[in-house]
Amino acid sequence: MRLATPAHTAPTAGRGRITRPDMDALFQNAVKRMWWWMMGISAKEDFTVWQAELTNDPGYSQWLDDLDSKTYQQQEDEMSLISKTGASDDFKLVPEGTHLARCYLMVDIGLQETVYGDKEKVVLGWEIPEQLTDDGRPLIIYSTYTNSMHEKSNLRRDIENWRGKKLTDDESRAFDLRNVLGHPCQLSIVHNENNSRTYANVQAVTGIPKGLPVAEAVNDVICFDLDADGDVSILPDWLQRKVSDRKSAETAEFVEAVAESFDDDIPF
Repeated sequence: MRLATPAHTAPTAGRGRITRPDMDALFQNAVKRMWWWMMGISAKEDFTVWQAELTNDPGYSQWLDDLDSKTYQQQEDEMSLISKTGASDDFKLVPEGTHLARCYLMVDIGLQETVYGDKEKVVLGWEIPEQLTDDGRPLIIYSTYTNSMHEKSNLRRDIENWRGKKLTDDESRAFDLRNVLGHPCQLSIVHNENNSRTYANVQAVTGIPKGLPVAEAVNDVICFDLDADGDVSILPDWLQRKVSDRKSAETAEFVEAVAESFDDDIPF
C-alpha cells in the first residue's frame, strides 16, 4: 500500500466532465453491446429484429437489473462514501447529524473494481463515542476512498478539512495515512435508501473546535497494510471479503490489454 499517497497527474485541460446522466447512457450502451456479442449479433440491423423479444426476455431483464444494482452500489461507494453496515437487518445506524468521532481503523483493501475502472482503495473507520450500541460500545462507521491525494480526490478533501489546513504539493506526496489513526474529528452523517435498506453515509469530515474533549477510543487501533502482510483475521468480515476479492495488478493489466485489442464491429 502506498501509505504516502501521491497526487496523480491532473486531467487533460479542457476535457469535459462526465456527468451521472452521461455515465448512465454509457453504461446502457455498454450493456447492449455486450448482449449483442453474447447473442452473436454483429450489426445494428440485427439488433432491430431482436429488440422486441429482447426487451421482454426475463433473462436479459434480470441481468440488466443485477448489473444496474451493482453499478448503483459502486457509484454510492465512490461518490457518497457509503458506510458499510454489515449483513444484519437490525444493525444500529449512526443517526443523521454532526457527531464527534475518533478514527480507529485504516485498511488497505487493494485494487477494487469500480464503474470508473480498477482503483486502489483504502477504508477509514471511526468510533462515535456519544452513540452507543445496546451493549454500551460506541457505534462505528466506515468510509471507502480511492487511495489518491490528487487535489480533487475525496480523500484529500476530507484530510484537508479534518486538519483545517490545505496540503502543499510536497505534503500531499509524502502524506502518511497512518497519521490519522487515533485522532478526533467531526463527522456529518446522512441516511440514504438503496434496495429497501437504509445506509449511513459520511458526507463530510471536519476538525473539532480547539479544547472540545472527545472520548478516548474503546476499540483497539487497527492498521492493515497489504504490503506488510498483516493479519486479515483482525478485520470485520466484510473487510476480510474485500481484501480476499481484490484484483491483482497483473490481472487488471491483462484485462485492459484484452479490452483494447478487442475488434468490435458494432457501429456505435
